[in-house]
Amino acid sequence: MKSIILTQKNVCAFLGLLMALTILWSASAEAKVDTTINEEISMVNEMRLDSVQEREIQMEEIDLSEIKEVPTITLINKYGEIVAEFYGEKAEIEKKFEVTLKKCQFVTASGKHEFYLI
Repeated sequence: MKSIILTQKNVCAFLGLLMALTILWSASAEAKVDTTINEEISMVNEMRLDSVQEREIQMEEIDLSEIKEVPTITLINKYGEIVAEFYGEKAEIEKKFEVTLKKCQFVTASGKHEFYLI
C-alpha cells in the first residue's frame, strides 16, 4: 500500500493555514491604512485650526464701540418671552411709546435696563 500526501485531512489543514495567513495579511494591511489616514486627518485638522486662528485675529480688528450692549427697556409677555426691546435714552422711549408703556407693568430693573410685563 502506498501512502499519499494528498489526503482529505492534509488538504483541509493546508487550506486552513492559507486562510489564517490571508487574515493576518489583510489585518496588517488595514492597520497600515488606518495609521496613514489618521496622520492625514490630524494634518488637515491642524491646517484648519491655523486658518480658524487667523480668522479670529481678523475679527478682533472690528470696532464695536458704537453698538449698545443692552437695551434700555425690554417688554416681556406672561411666558417670559421677549416681545420688544428698546435702545436709547429712557426719556425718548417713554415719549415715543407712552401709550404702550402705560399698559405695561414694571417688573424689575438691572442697572439702566428695565423690564416690563405686557
